[in-house]
Amino acid sequence: MAIKVLKNATLLDCTGCEPKENAYVVVDDDKIKEVGTGKAASSLYGPMTESIDCKGHFLMPGLIDAHIHLSLFDNDFGEQHRRSHPAMHYVKALGVLKDTLEQGFTTVRDAGGADAGFRVAVEEGLVPGPRITVCGRVLTQTGGHADPRLSTELTEPAQSPFSAVVADGVTEVTKAAREQLRQGADHLKVIAGGGCASPADEPDATQYSFEEIHAIVKEGRAANKDVLAHCYSNASIRLAAEAGVYSIEHGNYLDAPTAQFLKTKDCWLVPTLTTYFFMAENGKELGIPGYFLRKMKQVLDHALEAVKNAVDSGVKIGSGSDVIGSGQRHKNRELELKSRVMGPMDAILSATRENAKMLRKEKNIGTVEVGKDADLIILSDNPLDNVSVFSDRNNILAIVQRGEFYKKLL
Repeated sequence: MAIKVLKNATLLDCTGCEPKENAYVVVDDDKIKEVGTGKAASSLYGPMTESIDCKGHFLMPGLIDAHIHLSLFDNDFGEQHRRSHPAMHYVKALGVLKDTLEQGFTTVRDAGGADAGFRVAVEEGLVPGPRITVCGRVLTQTGGHADPRLSTELTEPAQSPFSAVVADGVTEVTKAAREQLRQGADHLKVIAGGGCASPADEPDATQYSFEEIHAIVKEGRAANKDVLAHCYSNASIRLAAEAGVYSIEHGNYLDAPTAQFLKTKDCWLVPTLTTYFFMAENGKELGIPGYFLRKMKQVLDHALEAVKNAVDSGVKIGSGSDVIGSGQRHKNRELELKSRVMGPMDAILSATRENAKMLRKEKNIGTVEVGKDADLIILSDNPLDNVSVFSDRNNILAIVQRGEFYKKLL
């Protein structure tokens, strides 16, 4: 690879510092070699150096989405296993992966369904997409949020390439967790409470016992893997955190006392605002089932307050979108929604520096610093003045992944 000098940029390095004008970043192979302001001495890097004039536009690290679902490509995903042949599940998931990179996300954490093959395919350059960590099949109890059956069905759960594992009791969940780890999962996902898309439960329900969740956490820790938990209610949040879960996903009903409890447990919270706003605004025309839309609107009413409670209590906050179907193209709306509570800078940091910490990858990604991986984006406008700039991918002028331009409109 030629050495690249990205010059004349306004640098938002996402370390927490204010933007720096007339900045440059030197990329050597797939690493950031130098960061500075003023004129870069490109002559020092030899005749093969590629000099790119950023024209004063905003240079920052690639975004990180810590809660995506490659597998949920239909609006009514409860029916997609009946509508698509198994091979089509993979084809459509690869389309979601590519589109996610085009939104400026250079790293993602899948929260249910994707297996290690997606990670390997991206690493080997076989398909375009962000770096990805996967959890394999989600673990859910009988009748849990990831059990796709209607309450009227008497059959065993249907299987598709991305189906959850329905397991009950310590013995079954232990085996299920070990099986996902055997298949190369980077983390485990447990359903600890009810949800919106599931037809047979409510968001305020708790699911799995302390002993079952703790057994899953124990297996994760034995393999040095973290466990994330789907939760809405305060009871399920407390249960999961007490059992040792690493990050709480959603947490829409989080109240102030429970937020303080999360703080004492050093547990992360990953709010996922985009999916609720998008579905509430568009669900009816997209044909979302009535029970799904009702519950989405119900949890939306508490979502921003939950983020505020987390901020006020000093809870570590990551960033995820959790979008499905038609919403997959709107992942980066999450920053604008979080900024309503956190402000633009902290919302952006949640999707860069903080997510990198949560994924335990802060030595490699999340900020623009010497020695880190060259995953970068260039924006047309200042995101601190207009955080909605991320929502229109035309404003993303360049995407650099592993030191190479995936997109370049400069």
